[in-house]
Amino acid sequence: MQASPASLSPSMSSTRRSANGDVPPPSPGLARAVRGTPLEYLTTVHPCFIDGVRTLVHRRGLKQESIDMFRKLCAYAQRHGFALKEDRRKRELSCRDERRRLAPILMFAASLLGQGVHADEGSLRDNDVSVVPTIDVIGERVTTDRAYLIEAGKRFVSKPHGSVELILGIANEVRAKGEKHRVRTRGIQMPSEYIDSFIDRYDYTLPTACGEQTFSYYEGEGFAALGYHAGRGAVILDVLAGGGPFSAPRLWGPYDQVLNANIRMDLMMGDGLKDGMGLLQASYKIGLVPVMRTGTKNYYGELYSRAVLDAAVCVMPGSPEVRQAGTESPPKVDDHG
Repeated sequence: MQASPASLSPSMSSTRRSANGDVPPPSPGLARAVRGTPLEYLTTVHPCFIDGVRTLVHRRGLKQESIDMFRKLCAYAQRHGFALKEDRRKRELSCRDERRRLAPILMFAASLLGQGVHADEGSLRDNDVSVVPTIDVIGERVTTDRAYLIEAGKRFVSKPHGSVELILGIANEVRAKGEKHRVRTRGIQMPSEYIDSFIDRYDYTLPTACGEQTFSYYEGEGFAALGYHAGRGAVILDVLAGGGPFSAPRLWGPYDQVLNANIRMDLMMGDGLKDGMGLLQASYKIGLVPVMRTGTKNYYGELYSRAVLDAAVCVMPGSPEVRQAGTESPPKVDDHG
């Protein structure tokens, strides 16, 4: 098994070289992970059979050096029927290949609070005996500043756009006065927890005196979103609820997106250690977020917040947010990169 040459502390197996003397390159999966986010070495386990007993051999001194990791490993071994043994040999253990019977070990990561595992997928042989490779347990760690902001426990990938009070006010207005349609969720990046293929959509265009903005309110089981029709078919979608524990009114949070604009959505992970998530010190899921340039996010964000404000002037004229709001036009960008 070959560990990452830069970001992982080498285990016994990571120092082994290929036949031509060169260090074998990391697997494609690990290479992608290393390019994206630095990885932190946690521990090494070696699954094998000793006297016919399924055994996990862990590195020497683990209990003394990391009691928490040792306890997690003990719990995993007990839950899945493995014996646990400290490695006291001076060379890598050789065990007959039992990959199918030891398949549960590859789910090891999920049991250790989201940490990952890396093992060489190729066949290893020792004196013509197939062996199970050492498995390095790794965890993602973000070493630079966060790529997201935290406000009131919610997550945003830019400075939030809009007013919570005004957004909820317009959403209620559209819900109450809009024309209801039952539409498919196709074309909307919905949270995985939303299992229905349909959602209720309420379409409402404000009176001419209010600017004739068109909004849509989306409502499903545990899900709510406000969409602003920004022209040329684009709909700026603000997920109000149902996008996971970190979604909230205002752009740009989890599952906020621009419909019909061919803007990619990527999964955003959070850093549990930096975010004070208690025992959850590994990476955790925030949700899908749009991949856009800063200027494009600001353009759509200001377009949305301005449309909400203009609508609120008619719908909520007494709101302090309306009285205090400025009148600057949103910035423009040349593309939606």
